[in-house]
Amino acid sequence: ARTLAYSSQFVDHNIVTYMVQTGREVYQTFPTQNYGFWDDSFPLDVYIPFHFFPGNPDLRRAERTDRRKNPLSCTPNSERVKELLLTALKTRNLYRIGIALHTYADSWAHQNFSGLLEDWNLIEKRSVVPAIGHAQALRKPDNPGTVWTDPRLSSDFKKVVNRDRMIAAGRMIYKYLCTYNGRSYDDIDLVAWKMEDLLGAPGKKTSDERIADFVIEERMSKYHRSEWLHDAFPVTEDPGARQIFSGYDKLLWLKDAVLYRSSLAERKPVRAKEGFYESDFFKWQESARANLSAARTILKGVVY
Repeated sequence: ARTLAYSSQFVDHNIVTYMVQTGREVYQTFPTQNYGFWDDSFPLDVYIPFHFFPGNPDLRRAERTDRRKNPLSCTPNSERVKELLLTALKTRNLYRIGIALHTYADSWAHQNFSGLLEDWNLIEKRSVVPAIGHAQALRKPDNPGTVWTDPRLSSDFKKVVNRDRMIAAGRMIYKYLCTYNGRSYDDIDLVAWKMEDLLGAPGKKTSDERIADFVIEERMSKYHRSEWLHDAFPVTEDPGARQIFSGYDKLLWLKDAVLYRSSLAERKPVRAKEGFYESDFFKWQESARANLSAARTILKGVVY
């Protein structure tokens, strides 16, 4: 369960490229999240395959005031994103499944946005924020307790209750994982109730106390974004960095992008620790590459 959950969460925290000297080769990693919008490779290699999987443009809840439709718009539980998840489940590779689950869950959280820089994603025409993904909506789509208004949608669907979206995603994920394990999901209502209790009432901030009690009750270990990195090679990123600092990712990515992507500095290889090829980080990276390849196959003719 920890490998599955870590693999899913790490999709958002894998933002820097590393050159890893292993002794037999220089192994280059690739990001599954970043904050650039000016490079065409970002939407095609990161946003679309990992966060904004194109769905069903004819979905009723995706109906807009302008009546437009977009085959690249993300919709929940679409046939394409289900195919991505089923492809991963068939491999029985927990890293791969965790990554696909992230994309699958994002189909609820990121619905009605596309991974491209286009006016389809406009929330406010006068905004200086680029209309890529849900950038103009800021963090609203990703915050569990947020209730917000999407002005692009028809009156029946303008009001967005994130809690409802996330519980719906959680219920489907539980069904898939139970089926994967060959067990019944008759207790799904109990699981959904636990999610509802953790998330709290709509429009209210999720209680840190409830989460702490749940972590203790289930004897969970704390997630550190750099744990797998530190097990694979020495890095300067602080594994204990506070997750509530929302600018942390952007600053770390910006430093990497400005210095290395612009060739202002040469990227120095880091030396792999012993057992690199058996590390969680390496296995996760290879699984992410496989997930990208599967996404390209599924979206052939739609995106690629």
